[in-house]
Amino acid sequence: MLSSSTDLAGANSDDDALPFGDRMISEYLLVCEARATSLTDGVWNFSLESADGTPVFTAGDSEHGDLNRLTLLAAVRGLEAIEGPSSVTLLSNNRYLIRSLADSLPRWRENNFVWEHFGRRIDVQHADLWRRVDRALGIHRVEACLVSSRLVSPVQRPKMMDAGSGREAKRSFESKRCESKNGVTVRIDAPHEAVPANHTAGPVAGHDSDRDPIKRPSDRLRRWLLSGATSAAAAAPARRQLTTAELLEMS
Repeated sequence: MLSSSTDLAGANSDDDALPFGDRMISEYLLVCEARATSLTDGVWNFSLESADGTPVFTAGDSEHGDLNRLTLLAAVRGLEAIEGPSSVTLLSNNRYLIRSLADSLPRWRENNFVWEHFGRRIDVQHADLWRRVDRALGIHRVEACLVSSRLVSPVQRPKMMDAGSGREAKRSFESKRCESKNGVTVRIDAPHEAVPANHTAGPVAGHDSDRDPIKRPSDRLRRWLLSGATSAAAAAPARRQLTTAELLEMS
């Protein structure tokens, strides 16, 4: 099921236009991502935004293919959805897509997207999609950017304790809140509790807490970055060794 949303009103305004030769072209941000639901299927999605972060067009669908092909398909559909020559900054967390655009595509283009394999000339992997990407690059001015994020803070695992030991630890901590060192009193406060992700703002002077929750970013890029660009990879199914029967079936 293909899902999409558009808001093309004012998408090609002069504020988002850049000079390109003798023409004025629009500037867009294209975020491409994919998520694997199995070893051979998954979901692709792209989001097209103007230079100021205004959503222009989003679309996604489930397809047959590995994670690389799904991400490449998102890039193809995103580039083909842009009307007229434009300046596009393409962002993805898929290394295959970004590195192939930067390093392999010029070589594939020269060889007509085929390569020699044991005396036979065969298409490069996903040649059908790469030919479509190459046609789009002849229309748009595209810059590709790899987005990668990692958790660098140490992960603290909670210690298991019963109710009795928990109360004892709390009393021990309360007794150490104030210590005297060299005549100087040092105050030690208890750590703050973690705030749930769906927590909304509490009452603030001049604001209605029921109508003014913590606002999430409206544009796809910021939502994607704040949720972690590697969340899609973390959600992928665990890898396992394929059996001989499965390999024969896929060949």
